[in-house]
Amino acid sequence: MQPYRYQQELDIYNEAQAAAAKATQEYLDAGHHWYPCGFSWVRIRPAIGRFVTMCKDQKLGRTDDFEGGFVIYNPSGNSTQSMDAKKAGADAFVAVMKKHYSTMKISAQTRID
Repeated sequence: MQPYRYQQELDIYNEAQAAAAKATQEYLDAGHHWYPCGFSWVRIRPAIGRFVTMCKDQKLGRTDDFEGGFVIYNPSGNSTQSMDAKKAGADAFVAVMKKHYSTMKISAQTRID
């Protein structure tokens, strides 16, 4: 059996997702308020490159036909409704990605519910 073609990219995704989950949980454990309720995600522009190809292959996000780029919703995977907690996770995800891909155009974004 051949090794997975994008294993390095998948390992980086798993590192970033673990950092996002940890940051979100730490935010919640610190006792911050649940307001505002909302959403957070990361956006990669343009939606090209090996990392995005791996994400598409593994169904870890989607191409955004409206605003452009590739989007990974709630990278922490936490079910909290706290927008700020989810944003803490998205920021941690971005930080790990920037460590591995210094020129990647990736940002954390939010929307209040």
